[in-house]
Amino acid sequence: MLEYGSPFGITLSEPENGPSHAGFTIVDFPFIFNFAQKAWRHQTTVSSGSSIYSVENHLKVTSAWAGQKVGQSLHFGYSPTMLWILAPLVPFSPAIAYFIFNIAGLFAVFWITRPNRCRWGTGLLLLFSPLAQLCFVLGQTSLLTGAGLLYLAEKSREDSHLNGWRDPLISGSVLWALTAKPPIALAAALVLMSLRRWRTIFAAVTFTVISTLIISPLVGANWMNDYIHLLKAYNQIDAGPVFSWSIYPEFMANLRAILNVDIGFTDDVAAYVSAIVWLIVLAYLTILGLRYRLSAVALWSMSILSYLLFCPHVGPTEVLQVLVILSLCVSSKDKLFWHELVLFIALPFLVFISPATGSLYGIHLPLFLGQLFLFLFIFMTCSKKNIPLTKAGV
Repeated sequence: MLEYGSPFGITLSEPENGPSHAGFTIVDFPFIFNFAQKAWRHQTTVSSGSSIYSVENHLKVTSAWAGQKVGQSLHFGYSPTMLWILAPLVPFSPAIAYFIFNIAGLFAVFWITRPNRCRWGTGLLLLFSPLAQLCFVLGQTSLLTGAGLLYLAEKSREDSHLNGWRDPLISGSVLWALTAKPPIALAAALVLMSLRRWRTIFAAVTFTVISTLIISPLVGANWMNDYIHLLKAYNQIDAGPVFSWSIYPEFMANLRAILNVDIGFTDDVAAYVSAIVWLIVLAYLTILGLRYRLSAVALWSMSILSYLLFCPHVGPTEVLQVLVILSLCVSSKDKLFWHELVLFIALPFLVFISPATGSLYGIHLPLFLGQLFLFLFIFMTCSKKNIPLTKAGV
């Protein structure tokens, strides 16, 4: 059994500090960093024939990190791209890497919420929410991925031919970085496809293929099958005792949580149904975009909300990405129209009704319904037959 004073990020502590089982706690970023660090240092099961995504490797690197054999681990659900993103931090200790990563998150908040982009800098208020604090405590990626999404959204509203291949290459590198989290990269790529940003997509695909081929010896043979199996089994039924202890649908605010916790479907069925619904919604949004039925801002906003609502693998802190919608949909200087005012009030409110923190701890229905309302509201106000949002007329 682990004791206090164990390595940074893996301890015996209270459950609110991270995923916990019988006092066994692993904090998210230290685990992710430890996993990547072990991969770059060739301290994995790859030499014995198992990829880094195998159960054997998860237990090996977690046990080595803890200093003794353990029977549980978090999922490393990130693609090989995450190994590249964390590579500059590998020489540092986990504590220093954690500090640097959270500093990057703070810069992302500043960039998203500065007054010339976010009206009155209102988004900074979300930084004081319990959910934002949880994001920094766990070292989650939500704020950094939000910054990436906002960058792509803003660039997709500009003339794609002004700077030749320069902007597509930069945007493509941002989309490549988002492939560390495949679901959110898929959502972004389909929006770019609906906006006919083919060069950005081509650049991202090229970067992804090349970077994955280069790093393939490090991730091991058969890594793709192991990775797909890991993602498919990310539910309480299929995950097995090694991973299932860290999965909490009751703290989610998506369709999976509604189906599992409220209606009573088993978690595997709830996850599969949610995934199917999400893919259908993404396909529908892509078709609407290709047919010019929705503005660029509406497509990005609804894609983010569909990710929060229907993607089965959405952590509680992902709700912070409503900051992106706030910056996109609400004018920073002009007089607000009524629909902008609705979003200006409603979007920050969502962050304070998370089932993972605060007074609604464990109660996910209010946040789910709030997100669903905004999804339908944006669809109705930004459809071709209605007046688009002020900043959505692209």
